[in-house]
This record gives sequence, C-alpha cells and structure tokens, in this order.
Amino acid sequence: MTGAPKTLSAYAYQVIIVGAGFLADAYDLFVVDLVMSILHRLHPGGLTTSDKSMIASATLVGAVVGQVVFGVLGDWIGRRWTFLVTCVLIVLGAFLSGCVVWTEPGSTFPLVTQLAMCRFLLGIGVGGEYPLAATIAAEGAPPGQRGRFIAAVFSMQGWGMLLSCLLVLAMLAAEAPLEWIWRSVLMFGAIPSAAVIFIRSKMEETELFQEAHGQGASSFSAHFSVTFSHIRSYWRPLIGTTMTWLLLDVTFYGTGSFKHRISSSLSPGHGSEDPREEVWEEAKFAALCCCLAIPGYLLSVAFIDRIGRYNLQLWGFLAMAANFFAVAYLSSLRLPASAHWCLFLCFGLTFLFSNFGPNTTTFMLPAEVYPTLVRATCHGISAAAGKLGAVIGTVAFSPCEAAFGIEAVLAACGFVCLAGASLTVGFTRDAAEDLRELDGLLPSKAIAAASSSSASASLS
Repeated sequence: MTGAPKTLSAYAYQVIIVGAGFLADAYDLFVVDLVMSILHRLHPGGLTTSDKSMIASATLVGAVVGQVVFGVLGDWIGRRWTFLVTCVLIVLGAFLSGCVVWTEPGSTFPLVTQLAMCRFLLGIGVGGEYPLAATIAAEGAPPGQRGRFIAAVFSMQGWGMLLSCLLVLAMLAAEAPLEWIWRSVLMFGAIPSAAVIFIRSKMEETELFQEAHGQGASSFSAHFSVTFSHIRSYWRPLIGTTMTWLLLDVTFYGTGSFKHRISSSLSPGHGSEDPREEVWEEAKFAALCCCLAIPGYLLSVAFIDRIGRYNLQLWGFLAMAANFFAVAYLSSLRLPASAHWCLFLCFGLTFLFSNFGPNTTTFMLPAEVYPTLVRATCHGISAAAGKLGAVIGTVAFSPCEAAFGIEAVLAACGFVCLAGASLTVGFTRDAAEDLRELDGLLPSKAIAAASSSSASASLS
C-alpha cells in the first residue's frame, strides 16, 4: 500500500484486500438477524427479547472496544501488524460462534451467553477494521481518486450484507437442517478474513505514516501527549464525525439487525406455518433490501468526488427521513397485501440513501479531516460513537416496538435522521484535498481550519 495502483486490476486488488474486513464485518453483523430467527424456530421458548438484544449487541459492544484500541495502536505502532491482528480475531470469533452448544435450562453458561462472548471477540476484530482500513485506504489512494477509493473499500459492506442472505437461502434450498444452517453461516464469516491474512502480512506501512512518524513520538506517553494536543485542536470536526455517525447507526443497525421483525410487521401472515418457509421469506426480504441498498454504495463510488462529502451526507439524511416517515405512515394505513410493495420500496430506499449518503460519508470523513499522527485514533473514536448508536438501536428496537408499535419506531428513526442532518449543517465540512498539506499545517492554522463552519467549507 505504499504506492498507488497502476492498473484497474491492481486497483480492484487493493480494494478487495483492504475491504475484505468490511465484507466480513457486514456479513457477521447482519447474518445474526437470520440466525436469531432460526434459533427462535428451533426453540420457541428458548430466546427472550433480552436474549435477542444481548446477542445482537454483543458484537457491537466488542466493536466499540476494537475501534478505540486499534485506532490508538494503529497510530502508535503502525497499521500493518494491527491490521493483521484484526483478521485473526475475526476468524477466531466467527469460527467459535458456530461451535457453541445447547445446555440444560437454568444452566450457568447457556448458549446465549456462549454466543454473546464469541461475538464480543468477533466484534473487537470487526471494530479494529474500521480505523485501519479507512486510514490505509486514504493514505494509499490513487492521486485525485481518494474519495472513490475509500468509497469502493467501504462498498464491500454491501456485498457482505447480501452474502449473508444468499447463503441462508442457498442452504434452505439445499434442504439442509436448520441446526446446520445457523452454525454454518456463523462459521462462514471467518472465510473472507482468513483468505487475506497471508497477503496482509506482506503489506508495508503507508508512506504518509512513515513520514509522519519520522517526526513523531516513540513512547506511548509521548504519543498520547501529541494525540491529545491534536484532538483539542480538532474538537469541532470531532463533534461532527462522532455525532452524525452515532445518529446514523441508531437507524441503520436498529432496522438492519431486525429486518425479520420489520418484514413480519409490514407483511404479516405470509400464509405458512412451516419454520423453514418463514425463514425463507425473511431471508428473501433481507436480500431484496440489500438489492436496493447496493446501488447506493455504487452511486457513492461514482459521484462522491463530484457531489462532495458535505452535500451527500446532508441530502442523504433528509432522504432517509422522508422514507422512514413514508413507511410509518403507509404501515399505519393497513394497506392490502397487493400494495405492500410500496412499504418494501420505501423501507429499502432508506438503505439506498443511507449508502448513497451518510453511511459512506461518516466512514470517509474521519479518514480525511485529521492529520496522519491521529488519523486512526480519531477515526476509531468516531466509529466507536457510531457503534454506540448501533447498540442503542439494537437494544431499544424490540422494547420500543412492543411498547409503541412499529409505526412509532419507524417515525422515530425519521426524526433521528433529521437530527443527523442538523448536525451535518453545524459541524461537518468537506475534507482537505491533500493529506500531506494537512500534516504540514501550523498549529494555529490547524485550529482555524478545524473550527471553520460547514457552510464556508462547502463553498471552498
């Protein structure tokens, strides 16, 4: 990653190597939705609402830890070895998740606890991928194509989401037992990361990191002092990158991790009492949502440098809000089955405009607005805020849906998106054009640049 790719094939190769963790990330985070649906069918009384929330949020809590820890380590000891460790953690966590065992009722170590612990370990590795992949992509991007390169790396997330649905559908079509299916799809999450471990071990540090560290501190205490001084200077963009990511992930993971629940609410009673048929319908619904979401990633790759980060994030939030309000309103009308396609379309469009909007930009901006010495750290802090929002969304979704109904939850997601748009206006600015120029700013100039308003930045 020290040089820009010279050909299209080399460009695609780098995207796959850096983005493999994001494919595994999305796969592992979203396949658990279908796994919980299968476990519920196998043991109808074995999973409570709190159990489902604990399993869904365990990976996210681990991700918060991984994002902060590996962000700091990535800036201190380097991107290369830390990027390798995240692969190992993902492989171990995913494989062990499929090896958990059922225990007797009342056991002190039930399957839910086992699965939560394994997915917490997985989450640490998944979380570490965020700051490391983003900084490596930004620092090794081809000249003049940094936005497209980072967006292409991030787009691997969409293929991971789709893969989780297709694998479940394929195993159902092959008439595999449900017990085999949920274990196999959890273990499969180890494969993408395992495939790139050796290649990542051969990577070199980015040129920007080597140049910045030539002037940086060697001890952790000295590095921490430098990091703290930089963060104080960049407090305004840090508010923007953390809070917008937090609000986005409240909706993105809250609805994404419970697509099976939304599917049954928007299209109740699809006419089958067969557990396999019910899982099939839920996996098909999730796959359709992914098919609407993936074009959003591709549109971001194509237009990010033309539209700009600020505009894409602002209008993406507004479009998401409009579609959440539309789904809430239409679902309250109790439409006939022939009109349910309207609900599915509007719900799917929330994912499209998320990806062609704040889901991409909240990942991209922290890799572009901070100096190299603190880039991974600040990205990790921003990503951790996002995962805290994801925890809020996954933990709160089921209780709020039970208390207020699915329409109220979807409307609340719309208001959360409006809050994200407001914070974008107040704290988000487009990224600096040259990362070396950003590293060379004088302290006083850095403070002025970091404190500039989003309005003036968007005009520059």
